[in-house]
Order: sequence, then C-alpha cells, then structure tokens
Amino acid sequence: MRKLIILIISLSIFTSCKKWKYGWPDTQFRNEFVGTYQIDSIVKRLAADDGFGDVKDTNFTVLPLLNDYLEILHTKDQVEKNVTCTGKFLDSVFRYEVQGFADKGAERLSFTYCNDCKYSEMFKHIIGTRYVVWFKDKSLILEGRFIMNNKHFFTRLHLTKK
Repeated sequence: MRKLIILIISLSIFTSCKKWKYGWPDTQFRNEFVGTYQIDSIVKRLAADDGFGDVKDTNFTVLPLLNDYLEILHTKDQVEKNVTCTGKFLDSVFRYEVQGFADKGAERLSFTYCNDCKYSEMFKHIIGTRYVVWFKDKSLILEGRFIMNNKHFFTRLHLTKK
C-alpha cells in the first residue's frame, strides 16, 4: 500500500512540474504574440511643462517608414533563457528582449535592452512596459500609461502582424 501511495505521489509531481515552474503562465502568455509585426503608428499623449509649473498635453503621432517592424520570437522560459529580438524603426535597427506578464486584468509586454545590445535613440519610442489593449486577428495595440498631476498620459503602439 505504501509503495502505491509513493508511486501515485511521484507520478503527480512529475506530471505537474510545468505548473509549478516559475514564470510558466507568463511565458505561455508571451508566446501568444510570437511573430513579426509591422509598425503602423506610435501615438503619444505626453506631458509638457510650460516653464511656469503648468503641465499641458502634447498629442502627436510618429509615423514609421515602410519596412519598420518589431519581432517577438518564441521562448521556452523567458526568465532564464530569453531570446534577443530585432526591430527597425525610422532607419534604426535595434535588438531587445521581450517579457510577458499575465496578471489579473493587466496583461503586459515589457521591451528592454539586452545585456550586450547597442543603444538606439529610436528604441526610446518602444522601450518600457506596455499594456495589451487590443489583440485580435492580426492587430496588436500596446499602451504605456502614466499619470501626472491627475492627468492620464500614454504612448500607444499600433502593430499589424505580417
């Protein structure tokens, strides 16, 4: 009887290891977005200080060149073995890493420089943690949010899967 109980416990541990693995649901969430995305536009609503302590809104859109793209490559474990992706924006080619976070009601992708990547001035439009606002068919909209003086500001990336 003891051997049977030990066998059942051992089998349950071996078959459920992926559920206990750190970051497993987040990696699964991140891998939903695997592919190469064309950058359609980057819409910004930012804060502008007028020099007198007042914060005003600045709204503008950054339009990409024809072949600008972002890629998200597949990974088995985004925490320990993240992959280096490549993107191109306004004639600047850059490399980065993408991590996914699937919290309750707040699904996010985080774009960061990899350890050995060169600095790119154009990557500043993409870097940071982005909320997944819309993901359907081939359309993906990511949004970075912040609040300043009780006003909401954002940077929204509009992407289309190639």
